[in-house]
Amino acid sequence: MTQSYPLIYAILTAQEERTLKAWFNRIAGVAAVTTALIALAGCGGRAPTGMPLLAGGQSAMSADDMLRAKAFQAQLAPNAARPTTWNNKIALYPDRQALPMVLDMIDKAKRSVYFETFELHDDQSAITIADRLIAKHKAGLEVRVIVDRIGTKSAGSKTYQRLIDHGVPTVVYGPFPYWRAGEKGLNITHRKLYLVDGDRGMTGGMNLGDDYFVRDHDMLWMVEGEAAHILHQEFATDWRLGKGTAKINLPPAPTGSYGSEPIGIAVTSPREAGREQEIHKVLLKAVDNAKTRIDIGYPFFWDDALVDHLAKAEARGVQVRVILTKFSHSMTNKLDRWTAKNAIPKGIDFKWYSNATYAHIKYCVIDNSFLQVGSSNGDGLTFFNNQELDLLLTNPQTVANFRSRISDPDWAGGVDLSPKDIDIPASQKPLYSLLELIDKYM
Repeated sequence: MTQSYPLIYAILTAQEERTLKAWFNRIAGVAAVTTALIALAGCGGRAPTGMPLLAGGQSAMSADDMLRAKAFQAQLAPNAARPTTWNNKIALYPDRQALPMVLDMIDKAKRSVYFETFELHDDQSAITIADRLIAKHKAGLEVRVIVDRIGTKSAGSKTYQRLIDHGVPTVVYGPFPYWRAGEKGLNITHRKLYLVDGDRGMTGGMNLGDDYFVRDHDMLWMVEGEAAHILHQEFATDWRLGKGTAKINLPPAPTGSYGSEPIGIAVTSPREAGREQEIHKVLLKAVDNAKTRIDIGYPFFWDDALVDHLAKAEARGVQVRVILTKFSHSMTNKLDRWTAKNAIPKGIDFKWYSNATYAHIKYCVIDNSFLQVGSSNGDGLTFFNNQELDLLLTNPQTVANFRSRISDPDWAGGVDLSPKDIDIPASQKPLYSLLELIDKYM
């Protein structure tokens, strides 16, 4: 949490505050306004320590694994506009491993550097990154940066102004109200895209700041090859949606051999016709295809449809395990507890991530067949309102490697929710009912 609740409107101009209040009043009344804006700003986290270092790397593809991967990608394909690409290499950098790789990637860039983030902080990690971007801009590379207005202001950051003052073309994204049949929302960018030269990039849950690189439990994935070029195209779309004025000259599609890793991409993009809810649709379809086990890690977990599909998977014999984080702010913690209270009787297992750390990590891993990782949480903002982007990974060895390195250790080290954790006092039930009513906007 990057601001206390009474100061939430300090991140907005007076006109923005009036606009947002009027907009939310049309949806759910004045009470919903404050709660929804509080949750919207609460993406960040605080944590005193991090997980031990884990080695990076990737798994090779066998012929049998390739057949299994193609079969699962084919099941998901109707729900995502971007095709699965295969000429790729991928590596995982969790926790303290991520920042050195981000800096190395910037330093090695030869042509372009595109960065998009929800939060840009005023601390050592963020300023170091910003100064590297400024240096690349001065060296003549095409540097473009997108930061979210709400996320970056909630972090109290002026680092984006540092970029602007040094001439780096920078978009401060939204927020953009949108309206369409049956849907109303407030569009921000929650994506984390750190891209260079058209063929390399990192994505995952990490915003730019010490919270993520130094303290929280989180991760970034390095993608090289055709999928990285698609990430560049998605950045260019957000640059246009964010009203960027500087021209983007996308590098050409990569040539040569990078590897054999199948990578799909799904987004939430409410202002793009046909791509409004890709992540939600893909995730529900993958859950419906589960055979033995589903492991989920989300700091924000309260989408009703997702919980219903998980409960149905549990009813047909699939083991469903969900890791939550205790180190969250009040409103989101209440919604997580409320979800657990209603889902535990349906057979879904829950634990707290227990490393005395804010678990900002986001993943859904199904059997040894599917892994969805990126910027998305398990909440309404992710599935309906935000700009989000996830990787869809179906190499069975990559999925098994992730289980052994991240999701299984997270679960083994977790702490069971106690009866007290999900005991809702009668005096607070009206508040929980209100939160449940408007959780699609939180």
